[in-house]
Order: sequence, then structure tokens, then C-alpha cells
Amino acid sequence: MTKKPNIVLFITHDQGQYVGCYDSPQTPNSLDTPNIDKIGHKGVRFTNYFCTAPQCSPSRSSMKTSLYPHQNGLMGLVNRGWTMPEDNKTLAMYLKENGYTTHLLGLQHESLDAQTLGYDTISKRGPEFKYSCGRMEKKYYEFFDEHKDDEKPFFVNIGTIEVHRPFQAWSEPVDSERVKIPPYLPEDERIRADLAEIYGNIELVDKTIGKILNYLEDIGLRENTLFIYTTDHGIPYPRAKCTLYDPGLKILLLIHYPNSELFSGGKVVNSMLSNLDLLPTIIDFIGGNIPENVEGKSFIPILKKECEEIREEIYAEKTYHEIYDPIRGIRTKQFKYIKNFQELDTLYQIPGDILMDPAGKAMEERYQEPRPMEELYNLENDPNEMNNLIDNPKYNEILFDLTTRLSDWMVKTDDPLLKGKIKEEKQELKGHY
Repeated sequence: MTKKPNIVLFITHDQGQYVGCYDSPQTPNSLDTPNIDKIGHKGVRFTNYFCTAPQCSPSRSSMKTSLYPHQNGLMGLVNRGWTMPEDNKTLAMYLKENGYTTHLLGLQHESLDAQTLGYDTISKRGPEFKYSCGRMEKKYYEFFDEHKDDEKPFFVNIGTIEVHRPFQAWSEPVDSERVKIPPYLPEDERIRADLAEIYGNIELVDKTIGKILNYLEDIGLRENTLFIYTTDHGIPYPRAKCTLYDPGLKILLLIHYPNSELFSGGKVVNSMLSNLDLLPTIIDFIGGNIPENVEGKSFIPILKKECEEIREEIYAEKTYHEIYDPIRGIRTKQFKYIKNFQELDTLYQIPGDILMDPAGKAMEERYQEPRPMEELYNLENDPNEMNNLIDNPKYNEILFDLTTRLSDWMVKTDDPLLKGKIKEEKQELKGHY
């Protein structure tokens, strides 16, 4: 690699693995996303990529610091007054040390003040709805025009409001007859109609991605640009967003870099990875030194076929969303253990914006029973996590192993939950972050 690649990190809201090329029994979809799919068909598609938290701000904080939310301090939502402490080092800061200029276009959700995140330039701040693809497209092209002849490589984080509710604010729904309902939701026309709206959002984003990639090609930047497409957590539906079930944690990651054999060729990586791993992978790939004080691991060795796995398990957490609901979990290839630290009158939390829409209303009666304090699932036999095995004595050894590993992880990472209730660190919202 003679010149370090430019890096485009395109992050959507709440998309899970909802892209055409991720169609599977657990994420069935009939999405028409040829441009996003092309990133995977030409580059690399990661099928077992998980976020650390099923919510926007905490998950993004892990992506940008390679630390768990309870380590970097962002355990709640920025739009509810949480902010990541300024002593955290971010991906932008590490890249700046490695000779990059760093830029933010549109949405971020890690800090109440975007100036603390290490970007050299930040697009004009405003209400989140102004970060939609339609409103920001011209800004993307202007940025690439301004930087096409830069001596230094650039890193640009593009953040969009899509595919966050209310879907109808960003696009029209598709024909509901096209929609496939995932197995953890019931066959219900209200849910089908709701999914038709998120399909419309995703397909709109796909068109924007196609325009960006074509523009990069036209101005001669595509060959030397590492293009990363990802999202923060699972789709905004009951039993997905805000839960530690796979539909809340499993997310898409598509990467293509034409000038590199590692990130081209239509590879499919089934190894279990965490979004903690993106930062050290990027630093490793550009020839930098992986920071010692991060939790993530570079997955470059997997792409080089030096190994098949870099993780035996992934850990996930939730602390604050609209309510205090501390949960911690561990997932291996075959099993998942979830520890709920707070009693809840319902099987899981459904965020308010989901409850107001058709999918939430359709599920409201179905989850009205107390949540168990512990959950254990055999993912091999029960991939939809419907059969809680916590009281099944056949799994006592598995349960002991997973509870021990989860407890050890909480101790190792100094989880404040071990000391009791975590205080809500809210600040007054001022202006637009």
C-alpha cells in the first residue's frame, strides 16, 4: 500500500441486518438494495457481527472507542442528556495520529458537543431530521470535491437519521405484499404495513449509496477509498431494539476497498465479531499500532486466513434507555445467557416510539407478563430465542460456565453495576450536537 486509503464510514440508525444480501431465516427480507449489496458482492460481508448495546449512543460509543459503554461512560442516550466523557480517545483521534484528516458529515450520537470527538471539520449542526440523506446528499458531493486532491488521506464519518422512526418522515412505504415478517414477530397486517415503511427508508438510503459510489468513481477517488457501511443496532421493532436478543444485537457490516485483496473479492466472513473490533482493524490495516487499552481485536488475521476466529464469545449490555433497565449478556456460537438486574412487568422493554406505531400496538398484549431475571438459550436448536432453558437441569454445566464468564468480564472491565444502581448521568440539552 503506497498511499494510505481514504476512509468513508457510513452509519445508519436502527438497521440491524436489513439489507437484501443479508436475507436469511432469522432476517428474512425482500429488500431491493442493489447498491448496498454491491459493497458486499465486491468486498466483504460479515454475517456474525454484533454491537455491544442495542441502543444508538452506547453502541456508537463502542464503535468509536473500542470500549464497552460502561467503560467509556456512555450508558444512556445523548438525546436524553448523556454524553461521552472527553477523556475518551476516539477513532478520529487515532486516525489523526496516523496522518489522516478527520471529518464529520451529519449525525453523531456520542457527545453533546461534537467538537470533543476529534474531527478537524464538522458539518453545520441542526435538528436530527436535517441529517437525512435527501437533505445531506449535496454536502457529501461537496466534501469529496473539496478533498479529492488532498495530500493527506481523509477519514469521513457520514451519519444519517434513517432508518429511525418516524419512517414516514423520510420516505414512502413499499408495497406491503413484498414484506417478509421475521420469525420473532407474529403474522399481523399491522406489522406488515409497518415493515413496508422501514423498507421504503432502507431503499431510499440504497439510492444515496449508489450515487455516492458513482460520484467517487467519477472523480477518481473510488479505487483508493476504503468504504465501510454499517449501523448501530437492531431494527426498531419489539424484541429487537432495546433487547439483548440477536435481532437487537446482530448488525450489518459491509466493507470494500478495490485496491486491497483483503477487502475485495466478494468474501463472506462468518466469524463472530463485535463492533469493538472495527477500530483496531482499521488502525491495523493502515499500518498503525493497535492501542493497548482497547477491548477490540483486529480481524485482519481472519481476512489473511491466519485464523478462523478471534473471539470465543461476545458480551453485550444495556443500562439506560427511556428507563433504568440494566442487563448484561454473553453469547457464544451455541448459547446465550442474559442476566436482567431489574424486575420488569413486561417480557422486555418496547421503546415509546415503537409502542406508538402499528408494530408496537400489535405486540402490546403479547408481552404483558413479568420478565425472568435470567435467560438461557440454545441458539443451535432455538435461533429465535423463544425457549428459556434457565430451569432445565440438563444445562446446569453450561449455565455455570456462562454465568462465571459473564461475572469475570464484569469484574475485568470494572462494570459499575457490580457496586449497585448506576446513577443517571444526564446533562441539560443545549442546542444541537
